[in-house]
Amino acid sequence: MSVPRLRSFLLAAAVGITVFLGFRLFLFTTDDAYIAFRYVSNHMLGRGFVWNPPPFLPVEGYTSWLWVALLRLVWGLSGVEPPDVANYLSLAFGYATLFIVCRLVWRISLPERLERIRFSLLALVLLGTVTNRTFLTWLSSGLETSLFNFCLVLWVYQALTPRESRGAPWVFRVCLAAMLAALARPDGMIAVLGTAALLAEWALSDRHALSERLRGLGWSFPLLGVAVHLSWRRWYYGAWLPNTYYAKYTTAWPESGWRYALSFVLEYALWIWLVLVLVWAVRRHDVGRPALIVIGALLAHVAFYTLVIGGDHFEYRVYSHLIPLFFVSFLWLAARLDLRPPAVVSLFLVFIASSWAIPWAHYLETRNLESRAETFHMIRPVAGRFPEWLRFYPQAFDELQAWLITHSVCVRHQEHKVYSTFVSSRLPSREEGASLGWEDRHVMTALNVGFVGWVFPNVAVIDLLGLNDYVIARTRVPLQETRHMAHERRPPAGYIECFRPDFELVLNFPNPPEVRRTGARDAGALTDQEIVQCEERFRADLDTGDRDAR
Repeated sequence: MSVPRLRSFLLAAAVGITVFLGFRLFLFTTDDAYIAFRYVSNHMLGRGFVWNPPPFLPVEGYTSWLWVALLRLVWGLSGVEPPDVANYLSLAFGYATLFIVCRLVWRISLPERLERIRFSLLALVLLGTVTNRTFLTWLSSGLETSLFNFCLVLWVYQALTPRESRGAPWVFRVCLAAMLAALARPDGMIAVLGTAALLAEWALSDRHALSERLRGLGWSFPLLGVAVHLSWRRWYYGAWLPNTYYAKYTTAWPESGWRYALSFVLEYALWIWLVLVLVWAVRRHDVGRPALIVIGALLAHVAFYTLVIGGDHFEYRVYSHLIPLFFVSFLWLAARLDLRPPAVVSLFLVFIASSWAIPWAHYLETRNLESRAETFHMIRPVAGRFPEWLRFYPQAFDELQAWLITHSVCVRHQEHKVYSTFVSSRLPSREEGASLGWEDRHVMTALNVGFVGWVFPNVAVIDLLGLNDYVIARTRVPLQETRHMAHERRPPAGYIECFRPDFELVLNFPNPPEVRRTGARDAGALTDQEIVQCEERFRADLDTGDRDAR
């Protein structure tokens, strides 16, 4: 084996092992992941991608059609259920993302003196990525995050294809990547919009080749998949956006978003990257229009989640696709500034080492917290782990985290991990829960519906927070002193009683969760006609604006 092949093999082995160990270190499945698993289960049972069995109307309470379709395919072909395979699929997409990162690095044009150490620079990009806590965290969770990150990074790679390599095959590839991103998450539509701009720029950039390039646009047909999916969503679910959007978004929340973004910047020392960007901008280096389109798409995505949504309930999930791109762009910026190899390597090492300090200090602070009492609204300052002269920096981070978590924003991995274990260890098995058949029209109410919805596949579950309920997701939010991300919706008066639920999931912290029977069926069994009438009545009230949360 030649020396270049040997070193490539050793690097690949080191990266593969590190990623797997990190995956095992942060391995968890959120309660929300079981929401998607229930949709897959209902499809396996012949009901379609629905939350509750008919005659309940379909509701799109999952956020990734591509993820539930993939889980359904794997279950149907292999017999392996989603909870047993989801995290390993996420790991596979993490490895695939790293492969694309390698291709991106290999494509960067470097000055001759940096070209000689390209392999070492690739190793640094990978070192920063695979030791990053956010990257490792979202290699599991049971959610579609790793799939979406792969699709979006793939789109970036295709979008940045050199101009001389663009043609009809490139049109097909970039449109396919955009379609996959849009099907992986609704916010993947930013890749579709970016692709439209890229195709327009490509077609109009050379008037002499205009007719040929217009013919090449015929290869953009993968984008039709996006239109088909949107039309199907509107026809099947009666809405253009997933139900989760209506449930989570009540009003713009920039007060939360800037804290979420600044916490991310401080935790991973991204101010170093921002300084490099500023130096590059001051020197007024040119950048091509395709790169500007990609940068604009990524910035638009960040701005939407930061200034409109206010961040995310989960720990940096909506920024996680940026992690490998930060390290790749760090190399690109250093190359554009024509820095000498020792300076580039030194800067890279400082950036990587600085990105470790707070996240791994937080991991050490929280890794042994294993009870629900210890992790409920888990706010754990890390400043005490730093030298006194340096504590001003982590103290600023601690203050941001305290505000965010108090408002159910940026809730950390360990809290979700412990909660999922806490619930799953105290509820019946899925086999036991399946003994309750839908023929008896059982209905349950719950605040956290993921695991309980999976355990009781044949019981209709009324989601009190509205993620999987059309009416609650669109009911006006009551006045509250403190906002809570994705936990603000409540059912309108009389809505729950209309369905006469005979079970409820009781969460009286710190007591264990408990499924209790109610007395709502004393008047007899619930009928299909009652279900239909309840849904028609309360959906009609939404149209007239007559429903406020109780």
